[in-house]
Amino acid sequence: MATGKPSHGTEVTTAVLRKFGINETYQLGMYLLDQYRGTIVSCRYEIPSRPLASVESRPQLEGTVKVAVVDTIMRHPMLQVGIVDATAKTPSWIQLQSLDLTQHIKWQYLTDSDDFERTVQKRFSAQLDDRFPDLKQPGWKITIIRQGNSPIMEVLLTWNHPQFDAMGAKVFHEELIEMLNTVAVDNNGPGPYERTGLEGNILRLPKAAPLLPTPIESLKSLPVDLKYLAKAFWEETRPRFLERMDVSYAAWCPIRPSEPYKTQFRSFFMDNASMLAIQTLCRQNKTTITGLLNGLALMAFSLRLDATTAAAFQSSTIVDHRRNLPPAPPDAPWVRSDRAVSNYVTQCVHRYDPDLVARIRSELPPNDSSEERALSGNLERELWAVSAQNRREIVKKLEGGLRNDLVGLFKYVTDWKSTMKNMANRTRQFTWLVTNIGVLDCNKSTASSPADSREDPRWSIGRAQFGLGSEVPFAVIEFSPVSVAGRGMCVGASWTDCAVDVKLAEGIMADMERWLVQLARQS
Repeated sequence: MATGKPSHGTEVTTAVLRKFGINETYQLGMYLLDQYRGTIVSCRYEIPSRPLASVESRPQLEGTVKVAVVDTIMRHPMLQVGIVDATAKTPSWIQLQSLDLTQHIKWQYLTDSDDFERTVQKRFSAQLDDRFPDLKQPGWKITIIRQGNSPIMEVLLTWNHPQFDAMGAKVFHEELIEMLNTVAVDNNGPGPYERTGLEGNILRLPKAAPLLPTPIESLKSLPVDLKYLAKAFWEETRPRFLERMDVSYAAWCPIRPSEPYKTQFRSFFMDNASMLAIQTLCRQNKTTITGLLNGLALMAFSLRLDATTAAAFQSSTIVDHRRNLPPAPPDAPWVRSDRAVSNYVTQCVHRYDPDLVARIRSELPPNDSSEERALSGNLERELWAVSAQNRREIVKKLEGGLRNDLVGLFKYVTDWKSTMKNMANRTRQFTWLVTNIGVLDCNKSTASSPADSREDPRWSIGRAQFGLGSEVPFAVIEFSPVSVAGRGMCVGASWTDCAVDVKLAEGIMADMERWLVQLARQS
């Protein structure tokens, strides 16, 4: 047992639930060394016009949201737990008696003269650098930005990655919308703004220990072939000058662990018609938006960097393994494995050899030409070929389960702090990373309450944005696309301030946006 004192001032007794899994330990190690901070999935919620949208209904709106958050918390135990022995070899998750919801739900109200969009983006960027100093409390919060009696509000879910991954955040938003719609039509029971265990802003948690999602290494075997293990050992122990001789490494962008931590974030949005056009092209060319974004990044970096600086590249795609998990336990409140709020992602590595990069550069326009650099026919063929190859590599990774996976290597790590420090002193491997959480499907109607009903309108999401706090030892730029069904797509990008030239990063984003628009118009 352990004792903690949460911010609402009451003493609580906590019980150890289970040890950390590999992914959780890895993420916590980065956090403790200040190599990674916040992650955000932000959604623009469309408020039902009656009865919650008016300024006078602010207390009812806040009550509805609080109850919906409570219902979501109770479905997902990882939202209820804290961390103990954070600096030990293997930390543990602990059970808490209560949560102070004022520490997890923050409202920011704007006047009519405030710039809503600017405020959202400023808060989004700032919270990517947020820390969670009390690790004994659950490492997540939502910030809700509302202007006057506007029919929309921005809901930023910010969290500490050991708690769950971005797919878990997607589930959070999808189920929060479900809970909001349930609260809106639920006139039975104790009342629309009451829940068992909810006393004002204090949520008393059940005395029975919550069932936590099982770590991935305890659900699936992590076989590592001897050849793969030997190669990994060699890459870890080889002299650094040999590492720098690998022209696919991003040696031109050194890791700077001693610089003050700060994330730069940019994003662009595509409307639904453009996104659907891009999806159609992807299907025709046997790839996905994730594969295409990897291909577009290759084109952009090849354009912006010369062969002397970068003769080849490596990138990483984050892969969600929930589809490879066994069914959820019968008593799991999250019901299905693909709805688990936990950490179930690994990575797929892509390599782009010097011959491919040279061939692409030979077709690109001069870097000092007009900003209206369109993709030629030859470049489009190269783009679709490499995008299809990226998809094949991702499919192969998923079909292979967790054989020869990075998580399998992590089980041999005995000192995470030393390992993470060493990683920050090595040559940077990846030029870019793509982590795509796919499509939020939050706008479904029901038979009892059709989406177009004026008598019983539904909560919905108009758009989403996904961003990563800078991961200091990893990719130069990290791309984070997310889509909303029927509403379009946002592509975010993060990089470490000081380590990455802003002009280069913004140029890469401009290239990718311009080429996506070009492709959408051609379809």
